[in-house]
Amino acid sequence: MSLSDLKEWLYGCTHCGTCKEVLNIFAPACPSGEMYRLESYYPSGKMLIARGVTSGALTLDDEVLERIYACTGCLSCEQQCGVYHHQHIFEVVQALRTEAVTHGYLNPAYMIMVDSLKKDDNVFGKPKAERGDWAKEIEIKDASQENVEIIYHAGCMLSFDPELWNIPQSAINIMKATGADVGIMGMEESCCGGRAYEIGYIGEFTKYAEHCIETFNSLGASTVLTSCSDGYSTFKKLYPNTGIEMKFEPLHMVEYIDRLISDGKLKFTKKLPMKVTYHDPCHLGRHLGDGGVYDAPRKILQSIPGIELVEMVRSRENAWCCGAGAGVSQANPELALWTANERLKEARATGASALVTACPWCVRNFRDTVKEYGEDIKIYDISEIVKKAL
Repeated sequence: MSLSDLKEWLYGCTHCGTCKEVLNIFAPACPSGEMYRLESYYPSGKMLIARGVTSGALTLDDEVLERIYACTGCLSCEQQCGVYHHQHIFEVVQALRTEAVTHGYLNPAYMIMVDSLKKDDNVFGKPKAERGDWAKEIEIKDASQENVEIIYHAGCMLSFDPELWNIPQSAINIMKATGADVGIMGMEESCCGGRAYEIGYIGEFTKYAEHCIETFNSLGASTVLTSCSDGYSTFKKLYPNTGIEMKFEPLHMVEYIDRLISDGKLKFTKKLPMKVTYHDPCHLGRHLGDGGVYDAPRKILQSIPGIELVEMVRSRENAWCCGAGAGVSQANPELALWTANERLKEARATGASALVTACPWCVRNFRDTVKEYGEDIKIYDISEIVKKAL
């Protein structure tokens, strides 16, 4: 929706401050507000900015743009605000970003992303031909050339970050160990378009959404499986809005592993004596609304011999963001790393030696933060842990 369509929502904000804290435990909820400590960086301040822009009292100058892009899109504000008021805060932020793009106010970091999308179908400026390199050492079907039941969609981050290749490789090994008929699309795979959507490039998102749906439909697979929470949320919540019939089931790897365990198809043979805590990715939780995937990853970890799972104070629908979402890791790394470090301090307070999550954007940002701040904690994707226990 355009900003002009959201006026009713703008005036529904009473500036009560509910969006700033996790209810009942009075812990911070908004990363950008907590880092900058100015009202204009909090959700309630962004609602005022939107009012100002729609009324003509404010223009989309550098100071306004800095604030509307200093948002990780974690939806924690909506989780808290929704108890009493409404749940459309990030839609307002996205509408502001779309307004900025429409009027030519472009963030250089995002222009690089969009140019890369147009040229090579990914957000990292990497050659499209390298997209399947992570699977070169794995015997795996080419889903673009032969029929498979499951298409594994790696996504941009896992495809182009060699330090994270163990995640999709572990996922494929888990599936092959259980006899799954799985394939990948390699260099024919495209970005899901989710990041373009969040930074306000709706046209680019629509192009990729339509392309991906039509491609998956034409290949005839029953399931499109991914380890990327951002990609999964895009498939699950955004693609249906295109109006194109989806002839496949989007599934996240934690849901798939949970099903394998429940059906008795996945058995653990090794004991992992580890005390771990689990971080809920925003796109696997709050972005899915009532369909948030909270139980599956916890059931997986609790089923592995030797694993002791301890919870952070802010967990499940009230989890603190990793800091990488909505383009922040590309355009505002200082905010991304600060946000992640706040989470790592919370993780260390549980006594856990490792933080486990289910999103490559979270893993990347947490590992970068460990290097930057020196927190003494290991970072794993859940597929890496499951593979260790097979």
